[in-house]
Amino acid sequence: MLRLILIVAAVVLFPFEVFPQDSTINDSFPNGRPELRWAFFPYFNLDNLEGARDSKAPDGDNGIGILKNTNVGGFASLSYAVTRQMSNFYSETLIYCPVTEGSKGPLSGIAFLIDPIKGSFYRLVCDFKTNDPTINLAYVGIDTRNFPVYLKFWDSKEIPGGIPKASSWHKMAVRVKEGRVTIYWDGKELKGGPFLVDKIKRGFVGVYVNFVGGLGEATTKVDGFMLKEE
Repeated sequence: MLRLILIVAAVVLFPFEVFPQDSTINDSFPNGRPELRWAFFPYFNLDNLEGARDSKAPDGDNGIGILKNTNVGGFASLSYAVTRQMSNFYSETLIYCPVTEGSKGPLSGIAFLIDPIKGSFYRLVCDFKTNDPTINLAYVGIDTRNFPVYLKFWDSKEIPGGIPKASSWHKMAVRVKEGRVTIYWDGKELKGGPFLVDKIKRGFVGVYVNFVGGLGEATTKVDGFMLKEE
């Protein structure tokens, strides 16, 4: 019942925006102020994306977006841009990918085809823990008890430029068309796709953060969010 109330509240508080069919939707968080409305995913921590001033913002406008997982203390958080739900689209986002030692650490990335009513989504993350660093794609939903069902892992040999040696900004992008997704990293297509993502017919696009290997605080930094229906 509590989850149902939260879902209804999210819909009421964040009514879907109406955008022209051919528009490109952007959020660069200038001076730390979000340009879009963002909503929390009601099945997770309820943390929501916020703006923050940052003189080192990769697009040079002194602001970024930040999503934390601290509301309940160490689980996943997901926040999505309040737009109309889309089936065929292209989206790209600059994500600050942390590089950490060992087998425990944060995951940072993007999520797409987010369904906040049924509680499911696909997510693409940089998981750069030194024990087994990868970029990976997965489906997550209530039907999987919120455990990821992995669709693909890319290791150092498959990632253009290899695994970063230090935490840094990278462009992550997805193109969804007719139930399949093509993945891009720093403007280059990752091999193996397109991948079947037909468990969700349409949804929102957003930002994801998690900590794996136990409870721990994690943050995803984001800039240059762009979404275009195709």
